[in-house]
Amino acid sequence: MKRISALLIAVLMLCLLVPTSALAEEAKPFWITHFNNNTIEGSGVIFTEEYSGAGWWLHFAFAPTDVEGVYEIVDSSNGLADGSAIALAIPEGGFVWAANYGNDYISINQNPNDIDYTSDNCTNCINDVAANWMTGTLVKFDGLDLEGQTIPTSTADVEWYDDAYVCTATYTLYEGDANVGDTSEEESAAASEAESEAASEAESEATSEAESEAESKADASTATSTATSEADDAEEGGLGTGAIIGIIAAAVVVIAVVVVLVVKKKK
Repeated sequence: MKRISALLIAVLMLCLLVPTSALAEEAKPFWITHFNNNTIEGSGVIFTEEYSGAGWWLHFAFAPTDVEGVYEIVDSSNGLADGSAIALAIPEGGFVWAANYGNDYISINQNPNDIDYTSDNCTNCINDVAANWMTGTLVKFDGLDLEGQTIPTSTADVEWYDDAYVCTATYTLYEGDANVGDTSEEESAAASEAESEAASEAESEATSEAESEAESKADASTATSTATSEADDAEEGGLGTGAIIGIIAAAVVVIAVVVVLVVKKKK
């Protein structure tokens, strides 16, 4: 019993020592050799612009999601066997990836000076995605540059159909939750609206302050004008209204006192 317990403990410890990364799905090569070119054999092409033809190719249309680097397959077309594939529409904010096996013209024409466009790199990627990708599949890409359209390779001086050519782009199937939609555009629109509102508020405040300042200046001007007018009246020898009223009141009082004194004398 003790031996069994010890063995179980040893097995458990070995399991704990296994790196968690080893249990995760490994990234697989993603064949990208060109952008927006539907005439290249043995290639993997990213289309970000409307295209046509490519009947003997395998096509997948990818739409962006709210998870960075993750795209959802929204359409596909496979003409590898019979040339019946059709060009797909480019999803907004997304792209179409299409690839073809290419031809071995050395064997076809029995001419060593011709080119063999087939390669294991291309064939293996096409066969892999054809078996594992479908509409609704979520895929996370690394080494995909849609904006700069940089070809992901460490052997830029080697032709893509050469066995020595290395493509550094990879993909993994994404198992998490992701919603289709280019959220970056929504965020930009929201930011733009917020900036517009802020600018409008600032303009309104500036207008209000300007109006208030203008009113203050007008009041000050009116007060100054009134004071100047009174001062001018005084300088011209005229009496102000207050002074006239004071004089009349004093005169009334004097007259009243005089009347009272006269009445007393008569008695």
